[in-house]
Amino acid sequence: MFYADLKHFKAKTGYEIDGVWYPRVTSIVSIKAKPALYKFYADQGSFSMAESIKSRSADEGTLIHETIEAILGEKSVAIPFSIKPAIDAFVEFKKKNEIVPMKVEERVVSKNHWYAGTVDVIGKLNGRLGILDIKTSYSIYRDYGLQTAAYVEAVRENNIFPTTRWVLRIDQAKTCQKCGAKLREKGGNIKIRGGANNCQHSWGPILGDIELKELDSFENDIKAFLACRNLWEWEHDFWIKKIKNGVSL
Repeated sequence: MFYADLKHFKAKTGYEIDGVWYPRVTSIVSIKAKPALYKFYADQGSFSMAESIKSRSADEGTLIHETIEAILGEKSVAIPFSIKPAIDAFVEFKKKNEIVPMKVEERVVSKNHWYAGTVDVIGKLNGRLGILDIKTSYSIYRDYGLQTAAYVEAVRENNIFPTTRWVLRIDQAKTCQKCGAKLREKGGNIKIRGGANNCQHSWGPILGDIELKELDSFENDIKAFLACRNLWEWEHDFWIKKIKNGVSL
């Protein structure tokens, strides 16, 4: 990505916290190759079309996040029709699982490793203290282990000691009544997955889809994340030197 100046770089890739600038966890993780994302861009008609779909998809994901955060905070919230199936699925999940949030949308900092990030939920799920990361993706990707490991490491520096981490994937789709194929329309990107290729699909209503996965291998994931952090700093050496040398904006 092109950065016009140091101010632009800092705004796009990190946070200013108590007068100190830190690289953002999600920016650091972006240094890793993402074949699925490359295929998504290749499958679209043009780069601008891919960027438009990606932006709309991100807006939908943000709306789901904000609604769930309000529900966890026991705030009154109007549920937009466009995401109601996904939110209904979360509400049902919450009825069946005890979620006791300590912090929601919490900014955390690792001074030891020089990075910062925003954790969706720090709290207890069915009696166990951990990090809960909410995703609105089609699947649970391995990369999420890097992001959540970074959050656990930072939280531990602040004397909170989660024993585990989870990814809660929340999505919505139509299901074919004949073959079980899934039709997903997030961000305007219409995708049909599974089922039979020759089926004359008969689509049911949009329903929420929810999946909880507990992540293991923390030591491997934090090691990989810190390797990404080092590579990210190397890649952006030009700007990092200016920051560390106290160059003004």
